[in-house]
Amino acid sequence: MARYQATVGGRVVVRDLRRDEGDLLDALMAGLSPHSRYLRFHVPLPALSADTRRALLDVDGRDRIALVAEADDGTPVGIARMSRDRRASGDAEVAVATVDAWHRRGVGRLLVTAVAERARAVGVRRLSARVLHENRAAIALFRSVFPICLTRWDDGAVVLVALLGAGVDDWTVTTEDVFADLVDMAR
Repeated sequence: MARYQATVGGRVVVRDLRRDEGDLLDALMAGLSPHSRYLRFHVPLPALSADTRRALLDVDGRDRIALVAEADDGTPVGIARMSRDRRASGDAEVAVATVDAWHRRGVGRLLVTAVAERARAVGVRRLSARVLHENRAAIALFRSVFPICLTRWDDGAVVLVALLGAGVDDWTVTTEDVFADLVDMAR
């Protein structure tokens, strides 16, 4: 994989997460406030359970990709994960988290852009993110990175759907998509 680098309040390098980096996940969790953990996982989460850690470390470079952003000194400052939909191989879900000390410094944008590029390279055409409605920063980030982004509500969360690369002609916009965007704009 290409290594992504950016200067965002210090140099940051993005690389693949390895399956043996549970300690890195713990360090990332330690850098997230309880509120940031809630926004990422949609539930209060004081620590990763063994099952959650195992699931997050289950990466294969094609259907499950995780990228880590590290500061100059090797400290992990963010992570983005993509999981392909088993029912629709061209679709995948993405999630991202940045440690609180690095919020609003471009790390989230770097990670989302990098994971989208990797997703596109392995054949993903639609990328979605389930975001709590109060997570305005994540909603704004996703919409700013992707030129085509639709919004819909699903079980208390906002689902943002972005089209990656070619394929605009076969993407169907439903009435539900239009109404969800109108409701969101009215807020």
